[in-house]
Amino acid sequence: MAQVVLVSGGRGGVGKSTICAFLGEALAGHGKTVLLWEGSHRSLDVLFGMSDGVLFDLSDAVAQRCELTDAMLCVGAGGRLRLLCAPLEEDFLPDSELCGELLSALDPHFDYIFIEVDGQDSSRLAAYATIADRAILVSTADRVSARVCRCISDMLAAQGVGDIRLCVNMLSNDFVRLRPIPDLDWLIDSICAQLICVIPFDRTLASVTAVGHAISLSNLSKMIFDNFAQRIMGNYIDLLVQ
Repeated sequence: MAQVVLVSGGRGGVGKSTICAFLGEALAGHGKTVLLWEGSHRSLDVLFGMSDGVLFDLSDAVAQRCELTDAMLCVGAGGRLRLLCAPLEEDFLPDSELCGELLSALDPHFDYIFIEVDGQDSSRLAAYATIADRAILVSTADRVSARVCRCISDMLAAQGVGDIRLCVNMLSNDFVRLRPIPDLDWLIDSICAQLICVIPFDRTLASVTAVGHAISLSNLSKMIFDNFAQRIMGNYIDLLVQ
């Protein structure tokens, strides 16, 4: 049975897609079968350098123009990481019943299913929340991102998602000196979610355009994503905060 993890956050640019990609690769590296399911818009095909290889997407499978397996791209090494692309047209809107039917078809084949949804896309977020076991909210260390993530956190809690975690992304080396927010405890309390990972700013990670195409993350970033994967798997790993 797959564990369904909803990945959401505020405005574009907080790093939802990049985190899904590298976290999926880290879990696949631990032998887990992982599906990355784009719930709002298509971007992960570009990150994996597979945009020319997308023949079908989620809407094609729903309309029975292809089998569901035909709409999934194999990305990464080992064949354990797959990608289900969102349609390019954003008028495709699944409801909770369709989400449940899709999950029933996918559930036996994966250990983890990560569904990336724009937090300001309330209709899609509500539909996907009905099948989520847990959620990860991606926030940068600023007040605007915190406010948006709090709205998402409240909505998911009202939808019955009981396990909501916070991933702080792109934490600047100057955070302590600049203090855009009082501290990380303030961010945790404001969003009302338990901290699961802090990812420091990594220039390579911030500007990544193709995962797996000669991308060289810092050793620290590699360690952080591996630890992130370990926590997702339920292993106790100390948070590494520089």
